[in-house]
Amino acid sequence: MFEAVGLVVGFLLTILVLSYLLGDNFAYRLVLHLFTGALIGYTFAIVVHEVLIRIVLGRLGTQPIIVVPVLIGLALLFFKSIRRLAYIGNFFMAFLIGVGVALALLGALLGTLVPQLGATGTVMQLDPLKGSIVALGTIFALFAFDFTLSQQQHGLAGTLGGFVRFLGSIGRIFVTVALGVAFAGALTASLSFFIGRIQYLFETLKGF
Repeated sequence: MFEAVGLVVGFLLTILVLSYLLGDNFAYRLVLHLFTGALIGYTFAIVVHEVLIRIVLGRLGTQPIIVVPVLIGLALLFFKSIRRLAYIGNFFMAFLIGVGVALALLGALLGTLVPQLGATGTVMQLDPLKGSIVALGTIFALFAFDFTLSQQQHGLAGTLGGFVRFLGSIGRIFVTVALGVAFAGALTASLSFFIGRIQYLFETLKGF
Protein backbone atom coordinates (compact mmCIF):
# COMPACT_ATOMS: atom_id res chain seq x y z
CA MET A 1 0.00 0.00 0.00
CA PHE A 2 2.58 2.54 1.12
CA GLU A 3 4.95 1.44 -1.64
CA ALA A 4 2.26 2.08 -4.26
CA VAL A 5 1.53 5.50 -2.78
CA GLY A 6 5.25 6.30 -2.84
CA LEU A 7 5.47 5.31 -6.49
CA VAL A 8 2.49 7.49 -7.40
CA VAL A 9 3.82 10.50 -5.47
CA GLY A 10 7.29 10.08 -6.96
CA PHE A 11 5.79 9.76 -10.43
CA LEU A 12 3.71 12.93 -10.05
CA LEU A 13 6.57 14.94 -8.57
CA THR A 14 8.87 13.86 -11.38
CA ILE A 15 6.31 14.96 -13.96
CA LEU A 16 5.91 18.32 -12.21
CA VAL A 17 9.67 18.85 -12.16
CA LEU A 18 10.00 17.93 -15.83
CA SER A 19 7.28 20.48 -16.61
CA TYR A 20 10.04 23.09 -16.27
CA LEU A 21 11.11 22.03 -19.77
CA LEU A 22 8.03 23.92 -20.98
CA GLY A 23 9.01 27.01 -18.99
CA ASP A 24 8.70 28.29 -15.45
CA ASN A 25 5.23 27.43 -14.16
CA PHE A 26 3.18 26.98 -10.99
CA ALA A 27 3.64 23.20 -10.86
CA TYR A 28 7.43 23.46 -10.90
CA ARG A 29 7.43 26.16 -8.22
CA LEU A 30 5.10 24.00 -6.12
CA VAL A 31 7.63 21.17 -6.18
CA LEU A 32 10.38 23.62 -5.22
CA HIS A 33 8.35 24.82 -2.24
CA LEU A 34 7.66 21.23 -1.18
CA PHE A 35 11.34 20.35 -1.47
CA THR A 36 12.42 23.46 0.44
CA GLY A 37 9.85 22.86 3.18
CA ALA A 38 10.82 19.20 3.54
CA LEU A 39 14.52 20.13 3.62
CA ILE A 40 13.98 22.80 6.29
CA GLY A 41 11.83 20.46 8.38
CA TYR A 42 14.37 17.65 8.13
CA THR A 43 17.25 20.00 9.00
CA PHE A 44 15.33 21.39 11.97
CA ALA A 45 14.63 17.88 13.24
CA ILE A 46 18.31 16.92 12.87
CA VAL A 47 19.43 20.05 14.73
CA VAL A 48 16.99 19.47 17.58
CA HIS A 49 17.78 15.78 17.94
CA GLU A 50 21.52 15.69 17.23
CA VAL A 51 22.61 19.09 18.58
CA LEU A 52 20.21 20.16 21.31
CA ILE A 53 19.28 16.78 22.73
CA ARG A 54 22.33 14.58 22.17
CA ILE A 55 25.16 17.14 22.35
CA VAL A 56 23.92 20.01 24.51
CA LEU A 57 21.65 18.22 26.99
CA GLY A 58 23.68 15.01 26.85
CA ARG A 59 26.96 16.69 27.79
CA LEU A 60 25.66 19.51 29.96
CA GLY A 61 26.36 17.61 33.19
CA THR A 62 29.94 16.62 32.28
CA GLN A 63 30.94 19.60 30.09
CA PRO A 64 29.31 22.81 31.34
CA ILE A 65 31.43 24.86 28.88
CA ILE A 66 29.06 23.70 26.14
CA VAL A 67 26.63 26.37 27.37
CA VAL A 68 28.86 29.08 25.86
CA PRO A 69 28.19 28.32 22.15
CA VAL A 70 24.50 27.85 22.94
CA LEU A 71 24.34 31.29 24.56
CA ILE A 72 26.20 32.83 21.61
CA GLY A 73 23.70 31.35 19.20
CA LEU A 74 20.72 32.49 21.25
CA ALA A 75 22.18 35.99 21.64
CA LEU A 76 22.77 36.20 17.89
CA LEU A 77 19.18 35.24 17.16
CA PHE A 78 17.83 37.61 19.80
CA PHE A 79 19.81 40.74 18.92
CA LYS A 80 19.54 40.24 15.16
CA SER A 81 15.75 40.07 15.45
CA ILE A 82 15.62 43.60 16.95
CA ARG A 83 16.63 46.36 14.54
CA ARG A 84 17.86 48.79 17.21
CA LEU A 85 20.03 46.11 18.85
CA ALA A 86 21.18 44.41 15.67
CA TYR A 87 24.66 45.95 15.93
CA ILE A 88 25.27 43.98 19.15
CA GLY A 89 24.72 40.78 17.24
CA ASN A 90 27.53 41.80 14.88
CA PHE A 91 30.08 40.95 17.60
CA PHE A 92 28.78 37.39 17.82
CA MET A 93 28.58 37.20 14.04
CA ALA A 94 32.21 38.38 13.75
CA PHE A 95 33.27 35.65 16.16
CA LEU A 96 31.43 32.97 14.16
CA ILE A 97 32.79 34.24 10.85
CA GLY A 98 36.32 34.40 12.24
CA VAL A 99 36.17 30.84 13.50
CA GLY A 100 34.59 29.67 10.24
CA VAL A 101 37.23 31.37 8.10
CA ALA A 102 40.02 29.91 10.24
CA LEU A 103 38.58 26.41 9.95
CA ALA A 104 38.06 26.83 6.20
CA LEU A 105 41.63 28.05 5.74
CA LEU A 106 42.98 25.17 7.81
CA GLY A 107 40.88 22.72 5.83
CA ALA A 108 42.07 24.20 2.54
CA LEU A 109 45.71 23.92 3.61
CA LEU A 110 45.57 20.45 5.16
CA GLY A 111 42.87 19.01 2.94
CA THR A 112 43.84 20.46 -0.45
CA LEU A 113 47.20 22.17 -0.70
CA VAL A 114 49.30 19.76 1.38
CA PRO A 115 47.85 16.62 -0.30
CA GLN A 116 48.32 18.36 -3.66
CA LEU A 117 52.00 18.90 -2.93
CA GLY A 118 52.39 15.32 -1.73
CA ALA A 119 50.63 13.94 -4.80
CA THR A 120 52.76 16.17 -7.05
CA GLY A 121 55.94 14.79 -5.46
CA THR A 122 54.71 11.22 -5.92
CA VAL A 123 53.80 11.81 -9.56
CA MET A 124 57.12 13.53 -10.21
CA GLN A 125 58.98 10.49 -8.92
CA LEU A 126 57.00 8.17 -11.17
CA ASP A 127 56.78 10.44 -14.22
CA PRO A 128 58.95 13.61 -14.06
CA LEU A 129 57.27 15.20 -17.09
CA LYS A 130 53.74 14.73 -15.81
CA GLY A 131 54.79 15.78 -12.31
CA SER A 132 56.40 18.95 -13.65
CA ILE A 133 53.21 19.84 -15.52
CA VAL A 134 51.13 19.30 -12.37
CA ALA A 135 53.53 21.39 -10.26
CA LEU A 136 53.71 24.25 -12.78
CA GLY A 137 49.95 24.17 -13.28
CA THR A 138 49.43 24.48 -9.52
CA ILE A 139 51.86 27.41 -9.25
CA PHE A 140 50.45 29.22 -12.28
CA ALA A 141 46.88 28.73 -11.02
CA LEU A 142 47.85 30.34 -7.70
CA PHE A 143 49.34 33.32 -9.59
CA ALA A 144 46.06 33.68 -11.47
CA PHE A 145 44.41 34.82 -8.23
CA ASP A 146 46.95 37.54 -7.35
CA PHE A 147 45.36 40.97 -6.84
CA THR A 148 48.12 42.79 -4.96
CA LEU A 149 50.27 44.31 -7.72
CA SER A 150 49.01 47.41 -9.49
CA GLN A 151 49.36 47.77 -13.25
CA GLN A 152 50.46 51.42 -12.89
CA GLN A 153 53.67 50.68 -10.99
CA HIS A 154 57.03 51.39 -12.65
CA GLY A 155 60.57 50.17 -12.26
CA LEU A 156 61.27 46.88 -10.55
CA ALA A 157 57.76 46.69 -9.09
CA GLY A 158 56.25 47.20 -12.55
CA THR A 159 58.49 44.51 -14.04
CA LEU A 160 57.59 42.11 -11.23
CA GLY A 161 53.92 42.92 -11.68
CA GLY A 162 54.11 42.23 -15.41
CA PHE A 163 55.84 38.89 -14.76
CA VAL A 164 53.21 37.90 -12.21
CA ARG A 165 50.40 38.86 -14.61
CA PHE A 166 52.06 36.77 -17.34
CA LEU A 167 52.21 33.74 -15.06
CA GLY A 168 48.63 34.45 -14.01
CA SER A 169 47.48 34.46 -17.63
CA ILE A 170 48.97 30.98 -18.04
CA GLY A 171 47.34 29.94 -14.78
CA ARG A 172 43.96 31.10 -16.03
CA ILE A 173 44.30 28.63 -18.90
CA PHE A 174 44.77 25.81 -16.38
CA VAL A 175 41.83 27.10 -14.33
CA THR A 176 39.63 27.30 -17.44
CA VAL A 177 40.49 23.74 -18.43
CA ALA A 178 39.81 22.51 -14.89
CA LEU A 179 36.45 24.32 -14.76
CA GLY A 180 35.57 22.93 -18.19
CA VAL A 181 36.29 19.39 -17.03
CA ALA A 182 34.28 19.97 -13.85
CA PHE A 183 31.36 21.38 -15.84
CA ALA A 184 31.48 18.44 -18.23
CA GLY A 185 31.40 16.05 -15.29
CA ALA A 186 28.45 17.89 -13.74
CA LEU A 187 26.61 17.87 -17.07
CA THR A 188 27.25 14.15 -17.52
CA ALA A 189 25.98 13.46 -14.00
CA SER A 190 22.89 15.59 -14.66
CA LEU A 191 22.16 13.73 -17.91
CA SER A 192 22.61 10.40 -16.13
CA PHE A 193 20.18 11.53 -13.42
CA PHE A 194 17.70 12.72 -16.07
CA ILE A 195 17.88 9.40 -17.89
CA GLY A 196 17.38 7.61 -14.59
CA ARG A 197 14.23 9.61 -13.84
CA ILE A 198 12.83 8.93 -17.32
CA GLN A 199 13.52 5.23 -16.83
CA TYR A 200 11.79 5.48 -13.44
CA LEU A 201 8.70 6.93 -15.11
CA PHE A 202 8.53 4.12 -17.67
CA GLU A 203 9.08 1.45 -15.04
CA THR A 204 6.38 2.97 -12.83
CA LEU A 205 3.91 3.02 -15.72
CA LYS A 206 4.82 -0.54 -16.60
CA GLY A 207 4.25 -1.61 -13.01
CA PHE A 208 0.75 -0.17 -12.98
